[in-house]
Amino acid sequence: MEKKVKIRLNSTEKVEELLQEIYDQACRQLVGVQNEINKLITSTNLAEATIDSKAKYAKAMHDYHGDLNRALSTKVELVKFMGEIIKHNGDIEDALNDQQFAKATKLDLSQLRAELNSGDDDTDSYDLKN
Repeated sequence: MEKKVKIRLNSTEKVEELLQEIYDQACRQLVGVQNEINKLITSTNLAEATIDSKAKYAKAMHDYHGDLNRALSTKVELVKFMGEIIKHNGDIEDALNDQQFAKATKLDLSQLRAELNSGDDDTDSYDLKN
């Protein structure tokens, strides 16, 4: 079970930690999906497969590639968010409130803001001095 950490908006290090964890999960997802693709490739003999089996194989490969694209998309959105934070001189609150960025990103900024501000009792709280 992962440790929940309450992140304050003025805590750049904690936001970096959260972004790193999301990035690491996306990387693990990419590796996992690629492993499943490799298993499917090595376990399938398409020369002896029926048309129905080939169609199922193609569907599975399509689904796996969709998973790969979503994991890569997550990484791209994180990079955009990190760039937006840099654009706002490290002010995460300004980056979260930037309406143009909110329109351009696939990230759910309202959910991210809610996670950052959640008052969960089962968390550790970290505040940085400005």
